[in-house]
Amino acid sequence: MKQAILISRLLDKYEKSKHLMQPGTSSRRVMLRIEKNEFPEYQYENAQIRDAWNDVVKTLEAQDLISAQWVNGRPVLSCIALNLERLPECYQITGRKHPKEMAQSIATLVALQLSQVTTDWIAAWRDDVCKQAREAFSVPAYCKKNPSLLDKLLVAFVEYDSLHGETITMRAFSSRCYQDTKTFEREIRDSFLRVALQYSTDLAEAYEQGDLGDREQLAYLGIYARPELYELSGDCVIKTGLGELHLAAMAPYGLALPSTSVDGIISFDLSRIRRIIFIENKTNYDEFILSELRPDELAVYHGGFFSPQKRKFFEKIAASMQEKIPVSFWADIDLGGFQMFDRLQMIFPYLSPMRMSGEEVVFHHRNGLKRSEHYLNQVQAAVDCGKHPHFRTAMKRILEYGVTIEQESFLTE
Repeated sequence: MKQAILISRLLDKYEKSKHLMQPGTSSRRVMLRIEKNEFPEYQYENAQIRDAWNDVVKTLEAQDLISAQWVNGRPVLSCIALNLERLPECYQITGRKHPKEMAQSIATLVALQLSQVTTDWIAAWRDDVCKQAREAFSVPAYCKKNPSLLDKLLVAFVEYDSLHGETITMRAFSSRCYQDTKTFEREIRDSFLRVALQYSTDLAEAYEQGDLGDREQLAYLGIYARPELYELSGDCVIKTGLGELHLAAMAPYGLALPSTSVDGIISFDLSRIRRIIFIENKTNYDEFILSELRPDELAVYHGGFFSPQKRKFFEKIAASMQEKIPVSFWADIDLGGFQMFDRLQMIFPYLSPMRMSGEEVVFHHRNGLKRSEHYLNQVQAAVDCGKHPHFRTAMKRILEYGVTIEQESFLTE
């Protein structure tokens, strides 16, 4: 309908003007200027199109919804101005809601639906959306384009919060939310992750340092497309409710356990283990267990920023340590590796770095990964504020040579 198109164009300008938030404080009119192509539908050089739009303008002007100015002596519009005193009728014609009405409605819905959530990043998103809606009549773009998406997103947030840190497959999560196993992946996943990445500090940090894809991000949050595999090798025994699993029988290759098996693990018998080594890179892990692993050592493939289920796996190892066993961590000598160390140290307080010293930076710097000025500024900021104290010397060498060291470098020397 042409009337709705024209009024919508004017309302778009109104919603971007000072009149929206501060009515009555500006004398400027809300208008479309033809010469500046602010109303592209009005092709005045085409007589048929021009006359059709002229009739629309005259009809709306007769209803006192707009006012028009014409080029002298010609049936050509110069500009079209919105009558701000007739806004309710204008919104009715277009089927749109006034931003204030829409924002208040969305703020009420979000606050009500998420009133009980305790997940930090969801609560932060809720509070921010409500604040922006009430103070600036601003709402996420998808709320305007696809209101049903917001309803489904809120359902996902409520269900995710109800997990309380437990892990779940993506299809099972979708079924819990929508009684359909594919709706989450097809319609909600991208918006869900966009919010999580913006409001979850931990996920944003992991994403920045680990370049996580969609599936890795979801796994980090505890929603996985398929079970993860947790690899380890050494002379230890895994005790479950159904019996015992002796890893030594698979020496030196070790075993890979699906993440779904973690809940069935009661404990680890580490009585023959004198050192535990976490290795972040898969290639280095594979090489280490074949050529370096000693009979009294347990090697565990770390695999980057770990999901809640992998954290639970590591915590069960930690809880099984009857004595103070040395625990080491080996990763890339970079900010991501340092952050992974800090996270793992929360589970193993006596964790120590392995092959991540300043001397290793010096030795491998010729094969190092050259870093940008922005990255090096981040390293300098970490040094200045005392972050990653175990790696202070390593960070100074990174700044000196302008490179970080990937674990694979150790395999080429």
